[in-house]
Amino acid sequence: MIFSELKKSIEPYVYSEDDGMLRTALASIISNRLNLGDPIWVVLIGASSSGKSQVLRPLALTDEKYIHRVDDLTENTLLSGINTGEGKEDVSLLKRIGKSGILVVSDLTVIFSKSSETRNAILGQLRMVYDGEMTKYSGTKSEPIRWEGSLGMLAGSTPSIYGHFEEVADMGERFIYYRMKEYDIEKATRISLNRNVFGKDLDSKLAEMYSEYITEATLSAKETEIVVPEDIKEKIVQISMFASNLRTPTSYDKYQKAIDRIPVPEMPMRVALQLMGLARGLIAMKLHDKGTKDLDESDMAIIEWCAYSLANEEKRACLRTLAQSTESLTTAIVAEKIGLSTEIARTSLQHLSAIGIVTRSGISGSLTWEISDHKTLERVRRVENIVIEEF
Repeated sequence: MIFSELKKSIEPYVYSEDDGMLRTALASIISNRLNLGDPIWVVLIGASSSGKSQVLRPLALTDEKYIHRVDDLTENTLLSGINTGEGKEDVSLLKRIGKSGILVVSDLTVIFSKSSETRNAILGQLRMVYDGEMTKYSGTKSEPIRWEGSLGMLAGSTPSIYGHFEEVADMGERFIYYRMKEYDIEKATRISLNRNVFGKDLDSKLAEMYSEYITEATLSAKETEIVVPEDIKEKIVQISMFASNLRTPTSYDKYQKAIDRIPVPEMPMRVALQLMGLARGLIAMKLHDKGTKDLDESDMAIIEWCAYSLANEEKRACLRTLAQSTESLTTAIVAEKIGLSTEIARTSLQHLSAIGIVTRSGISGSLTWEISDHKTLERVRRVENIVIEEF
């Protein structure tokens, strides 16, 4: 089965005008399974009931020995030190996973609903897991519990994840995002009403299709060296620099209503390694689908969209509005276009200005804004599919 056949097979059950989310999920799983680089942690971001679960739940069923689904995380989920009985093995999730695997988390925001102490403990553990080694001391054991290995992650979330990760920016750096694109809601609703398979039966049916594709694509690339061409590497370098800058947190004083500190840009190396791993997964898919290792424009569009998805809803709305114009815009015009108050629009524009993506002109009360350079402007227009007619 090749991807076009997979897409056709799932069309009666899952509607999507953008196959980028599924391709991203599959590429991350294939890359992690083939150990093609650093572990890839991907968050699929979309509104409630938007279709994330029709990707995540079935994928968690494709290989129960390698892919493990959890709906909640506690301080003792990953390493607990608790045995099921005398002579039994540790029941910790990482011990059951072993040296390598993939964790599927249906809703990553459950972590942030916990107390700050519990949340910080879990996030601290996840940092260690991403880096490939975790040690925990337990009151029930004389020796510390250790795990070493490579764990990929595939998670779902609503857009609220942006606000949560802005609070713990260093944790957010370990993830790349894929923000679901808009689609025909009415058509999607009609398809969901017309299908005759639901719930667990639907998950099982989709899992069979996903599993067949993942297995065949992984086998096709298993004995082949996956090398990212130099020109693609260079593009990923540029995309990563844009992405890390876009995600750089800023300190905002709500009383002064202004950025009160010079932001320190995030270094692009970690996101570059994540995107490089994604590129290798896409190459493995392309090798299976078409017998070639060459990534095309649609593949690069996925990588670039993952980078652009690191910006929250408000920042992307401001950038989209500025990119649609051939001249600088006032704060009031931007606010009107994105449908938020002038104050909220100004805050997002100030964030973008502080990290150098947007340029501010004029004086207080009559500020105008534009995207800072032609390269960034063209990138935003490309990912947003904005075409400006030249006269």
